[in-house]
Amino acid sequence: MIDNLMFASVNLPILDKEQAAKEILAIDEKFRFWDPYRGIGMISLMTKNGQAGKMASDNRINQGEFTWVESTPKIVSDWFDDVVFPWTGNRARIMALLTMPGAENNEHIDCDRSELNTMQHKFRIVLQGKTSTLYFITNDGNIRPPDIEGAFVMDGGWPHGMNNTTSEIKVTLAMGAPWNGKNDYGDDLTTHLYRNNYSMPDVLEQYWKI
Repeated sequence: MIDNLMFASVNLPILDKEQAAKEILAIDEKFRFWDPYRGIGMISLMTKNGQAGKMASDNRINQGEFTWVESTPKIVSDWFDDVVFPWTGNRARIMALLTMPGAENNEHIDCDRSELNTMQHKFRIVLQGKTSTLYFITNDGNIRPPDIEGAFVMDGGWPHGMNNTTSEIKVTLAMGAPWNGKNDYGDDLTTHLYRNNYSMPDVLEQYWKI
């Protein structure tokens, strides 16, 4: 069942990850900003009206069509335009997530309290680093997905965190709202972790605090 998905690999052609990561990291640092909620560096790549920066990434306060930010590498925009958006069915906010070597992301939930236990699928691809540094928090301890090469879909409505144990900056491309999943993925997904095999922590309020 679609709503039972916690982590699944996606059967889509992938871009040249090494080149894409190199070009993401070469973007002028003035375009980077810090997200205190997740404890992570970010670069806006697609926003409403194509504006850069932290405020531009907030869909709630910005209007207009989703457009590529001028500094977005062509290798990234081409892949989303030609491969990802035809699959997802719509454009959405695209961010580059940057985590320094040895750094941790805050444990958090990627949805509002009112959206808990609804479909909150997030599309991701790790360009540099490992997918297994991500973990989901359960009543029986943390569980980690396998290392995969391609894109994946994860349940952002489950509390999770990440600790970058590698010696490189972890670079992840992330597609967010308004996309929150598909009603039918067909044979395009291979599910590795299922929600019904685990229980959420009894207390969740801490995961919405900065």
